[in-house]
Amino acid sequence: MKNLQIKVKKTIAEYEMIKAGDLVIAGVSGGPDSLALLHLLKSLQAELDFRLHLGHVDHTFRGEEAEAEAEWVQETAEKWEIPCTIYKANVPQIAKEKGLSPEEAGHLVRKSFFLELLNKLGGQKVALGHQADDQAETVMMHFLVGTGMEGLQGIKPINLPFIRPLLFIRREEIENYCLAHDLEPRMDPSNNQEIYLRNKIRHQVIPWLEQEINPNLVETLNRTANIMQIEEDFLQRETAGLAQRFLQSRQNRVSLAIKEWDLLHEGLQRRLIRLAYQRLVKSQGLPFLHVEGVQNLIKEGQVSKYIQLPGKIIAEKGYSEIFFYDEKDLAPFMTEIASRPLKIPGETFIAETGQKISAEIVERASVPRNKGEVYLPWEESAPKFYVRSRRTGDRFTPLGLQGTKKIKDYFIEKKIPRKQRDKILLVVAGSEIIWIPEVALTEYCRKKSKSGRYLALTLHNPSEVLFVKD
Repeated sequence: MKNLQIKVKKTIAEYEMIKAGDLVIAGVSGGPDSLALLHLLKSLQAELDFRLHLGHVDHTFRGEEAEAEAEWVQETAEKWEIPCTIYKANVPQIAKEKGLSPEEAGHLVRKSFFLELLNKLGGQKVALGHQADDQAETVMMHFLVGTGMEGLQGIKPINLPFIRPLLFIRREEIENYCLAHDLEPRMDPSNNQEIYLRNKIRHQVIPWLEQEINPNLVETLNRTANIMQIEEDFLQRETAGLAQRFLQSRQNRVSLAIKEWDLLHEGLQRRLIRLAYQRLVKSQGLPFLHVEGVQNLIKEGQVSKYIQLPGKIIAEKGYSEIFFYDEKDLAPFMTEIASRPLKIPGETFIAETGQKISAEIVERASVPRNKGEVYLPWEESAPKFYVRSRRTGDRFTPLGLQGTKKIKDYFIEKKIPRKQRDKILLVVAGSEIIWIPEVALTEYCRKKSKSGRYLALTLHNPSEVLFVKD
């Protein structure tokens, strides 16, 4: 079985998977692929000069059987003198809470665990045991249920920090390697249950196609995946460039600009929609029907209309954007900001938005650095200053305007979606609205101070819900 080690070493070198000094976490389920991967990495450890750590996830799908498997993995690690971390997660519950399939939830849990462990240990790579038959099954499965180029590219050999040294090795070679080295992997009985699509493809579809159509089907599907990966890499680079213009992320919300949407090729439109969604939900992608649902919202939907996407994500139409956010954030949009006096000097916290305004008295006004800063005249007889959200009938005098304008009309002109308007701060002096942080200055803001002193106000933590474009 020296031949297999040579193949794996060649793959590692060709894709520069492991560098000298790396700490590599091997994801081990206990099956033949991951166990062979661990054994091969251990055999190459001294030659390639890297450190090895074992990571295992108990998904709690199989109760005591899964617990026993985790204990066996731990014992194997101790026997082979490899540091080990075991993690237990209630994946069925997580799938229910996030509205995902068990497979998607399991993928998210594993990815999160390995990334957190990598960060904790200061590691560089996570090695996974996917092999050539897995690749063929993945490409076939994606094709049968419907997919685009992204799905047909299958599994990448390297997608940092994840590496797959066995991706070009057949399952039979790996099983023979286990036999030759007296490795006794634990077999997951669910792999033989043909209620799962992947298992039907593995045990029925591919064997039939190999016998009746193409005896080299696995190699053919792997070659297809490789071709698609190169094409997909190019298109992803194009999409990333467009994302700088069309996508804006702010904490747990993403906006997709649609002002020049019709100028984009439809294929790139779909990719931007999927990318906006994936920035919120770290899943494997957004199904085609949901992508088309967002497209219809862009083309035909009214402002403030929204649709629900997988993972409990809302896509809502604004005036010139589509907003993506978690449905649990829908209710807070309706929460008004209670009126409260500004602490001068000092800081005033606005619990409804998580923002604060700092205030100090200064001897002269400076040029504001951004829309979250203002200098107001400070007199001995200055009225009390408050912050609050809008009220019915509110009017103010925008900078450069002689008369007053309704706040409602101004927000409509600025194309601020209705659900966001009550979460916009207003700074009020007495009964006069004198500043709308992030949104508008007023004629009051240009007044000169008779005393020579000014009230300097600074907004901290810009609004999570406000997406105002000039």
